[in-house]
Amino acid sequence: MKVHTFGKVAAAGFGAALAVVMAATPAAADPSPATDYRVLAGVGSDTTQDVMNGLGNVITSGGGKVVASWDARGTDTIKVKSAGCTLNRPNGSGNGRRALRASGGENLGGTNGGPGFYEGADIRNCVDYARSSSYGGGSTPSSTGNYTYIPFGVDAVSLAVNQNGDLPFNMSFAQIQRVYKCFDTTIAGNPVQPRTIQAGSGTWEFWMSKMQINETEIGLGDYPCLTGLPRTQEHDGSALTGNPTHVVPFSSGQFVAQSNVTAIANLTGVPVTDRRGAARLVGISMPGQSVQQPLVGGTTNPNFGLRRDVYNVVPTAKLTDPTIAATFVGANSAVCTATVNDGGTNRNVVQLFGFGLRTTTLDDLNAACGYTNLRFNS
Repeated sequence: MKVHTFGKVAAAGFGAALAVVMAATPAAADPSPATDYRVLAGVGSDTTQDVMNGLGNVITSGGGKVVASWDARGTDTIKVKSAGCTLNRPNGSGNGRRALRASGGENLGGTNGGPGFYEGADIRNCVDYARSSSYGGGSTPSSTGNYTYIPFGVDAVSLAVNQNGDLPFNMSFAQIQRVYKCFDTTIAGNPVQPRTIQAGSGTWEFWMSKMQINETEIGLGDYPCLTGLPRTQEHDGSALTGNPTHVVPFSSGQFVAQSNVTAIANLTGVPVTDRRGAARLVGISMPGQSVQQPLVGGTTNPNFGLRRDVYNVVPTAKLTDPTIAATFVGANSAVCTATVNDGGTNRNVVQLFGFGLRTTTLDDLNAACGYTNLRFNS
């Protein structure tokens, strides 16, 4: 089997070259067996759990896998390192970032249990990175921030409608925003019911920022159309099944990955669950623009109006750690350059899972893969 080398890592005990190999057999979503403890342990975002599973399956050093990634959904608890490190499974970007902060010894307050505790468990030195599809947790960026948000892919968030319903497949941003602010109960004369996503979701954080609503206002009852139904797990189209008037935000990267479960399993060994159900992503026209589709040619449209970078978050102080640097930092990092062989053609793993790959930086929020200047204190 051909092995592609990415770079040397000088850390003691980690001197072999990082490489990418095609997985020979299917693997479970979480590392399998459960005792497969790898060098880097990560938790968090539902949006990027599948692509990070794929990268975890193909990035190796000395024949061993380097990156471990635990899904947002699954068993209630997970064990991420050989010594201790059992914690409640973080579901979503916000919870993944909180676990990373606790791992570094922060006090999350509330009922967590003190410095280094996450939901009652001492997890100091247990989590090495957090998957995040949003940035900053509401904080202000800082060049000296404690946490660096390293982009590795470009995602688009569109609205999913029931493809068997009467709602149009193209909408304006203004129409969607008015629905989520509960100003309108119809689109193009058709009834519509907006749905919300689980707390701690980076996709929901992103969507709320675009809709110009927030959790405090929802909790106060300012948006009654958002409170009558249970929240749905992000990127799960079952909320639309049997509900032709319901709509929910949905990641384009996740939509593509869920469309390509067979190819992904064959090429990376990762089992992606197709949760799309009756969901169809709509085209959206931003103010003063024509309609843009979230997907073009079967992958994320990098020019879609509601696009976002997706990140792996690491402590800024550990950016120079040889393993973290070789895995995440810079355009030549393993995450950015990992490929699998598809019938003689090398396919970038990030793109295989439906995300765009940006190679030039426009600004901090539209940055090239491996960029390290976006930092926050949470």
